[in-house]
Amino acid sequence: MKFYSFLLALSVSASAVSGALIAAGAPDTTVCASEKVAYETYVGKDHNVKLTYSHCADAPLVSANGHEVAALDKRQSNNVCGAACNTYCWSPSGGGPSENDCTVIADALLYDSQNTGVLFNVTATGTPTDKITMQYGSCLTYFLNQDFSTLVYCRTEWSKLVNWLASDCDASNNAHGGLCVATDQRWYVQVQHS
Repeated sequence: MKFYSFLLALSVSASAVSGALIAAGAPDTTVCASEKVAYETYVGKDHNVKLTYSHCADAPLVSANGHEVAALDKRQSNNVCGAACNTYCWSPSGGGPSENDCTVIADALLYDSQNTGVLFNVTATGTPTDKITMQYGSCLTYFLNQDFSTLVYCRTEWSKLVNWLASDCDASNNAHGGLCVATDQRWYVQVQHS
């Protein structure tokens, strides 16, 4: 299992992540005071991972360097599966999600990729379903679309990012969660304590 975890981390490092940083200026876990849930269900082999489609009017836009911004430039292509992203971890250590709980979410994403399909859509920013959240135990992850059009992403890559962020942004690395922001700033995946 350790060897698999090493290969998974190496794969994510080489293909999707431009390096983890302990982000002093990055926003800490995003708080959404006005989140509106459009749909909730449970997914995964055991139907034990909560999946929520929602919209958060006051979610901060995050730039590729991990800082909050007021606006983003419009982009054209909508398939961002496998697109590079920059990882930012929140310091100090303590209070992060359980890596084991995050693995349950990562496994549910892989299960659904085999049984539902690899690709999924996330509607444009400002729509009722521009944020997809998954939660199990102490681990919460979400994909937030910051673009002006619907994006297509893949469950397999999200699974890799959940495992990567849970292991690389943990207490042993002086962190308690983090996010990976697309280099073109159109989306990000966040992992945090639920």
